[in-house]
Amino acid sequence: MNRLYRGTLALAATSVLLLLASRSARAAERVVEVREVVYESPPPESRFDFGFDGDGAAMIAPPRSAIGNTLTGGTGFKLRFGDQIHFHGLRFTPEGGYAYEHLFATDDTGAVYDWDTHRLFGGVRLAFGYVVTPGFYAHVGYGWRNTGDPSVPPIGGLALDAGFALDFHVLRHFGFGAHAEYVTIDSQPYTPQWIALGLHGDVVF
Repeated sequence: MNRLYRGTLALAATSVLLLLASRSARAAERVVEVREVVYESPPPESRFDFGFDGDGAAMIAPPRSAIGNTLTGGTGFKLRFGDQIHFHGLRFTPEGGYAYEHLFATDDTGAVYDWDTHRLFGGVRLAFGYVVTPGFYAHVGYGWRNTGDPSVPPIGGLALDAGFALDFHVLRHFGFGAHAEYVTIDSQPYTPQWIALGLHGDVVF
């Protein structure tokens, strides 16, 4: 009887151990390894940008020369090139370029002495968004003029412009839009100032 009792007790202990081992194995299978995933932001994307602007000019406080020659308006264009850097929802473009403006002028007798102005400049352009991108820009550089007016010497000086642009980027490598800007060339004693309104396009390589 003792032998039977001990055998039964040993069998019961073995069954309990096997049951515990089985439960431990199933619990181990349920352990899920958790790994920390770190997502790094992609580096800013940089592309070469070439832009062309065309506009018309409305004069601000037009200078009047000694013979009565007065500026009345103008037309011109601007060539721009720079490095367009893309962040999240932001386009930052350091750029340089050349601008030309032909300013119309007449004197009291109706004689025409138009001005040709030239600018070499550098500056930055900042735009926000992806498809529709409003933005701002400003440039500083050197400007000079050539005129047929004998009382206005061909002189140059500091050139400034600042403006607002609204661009549309419907294609990957091309954008277009409209702009309005203030421009001046410090060419004393006759300093031209104007508001330029126009359209522009940019090709991004």
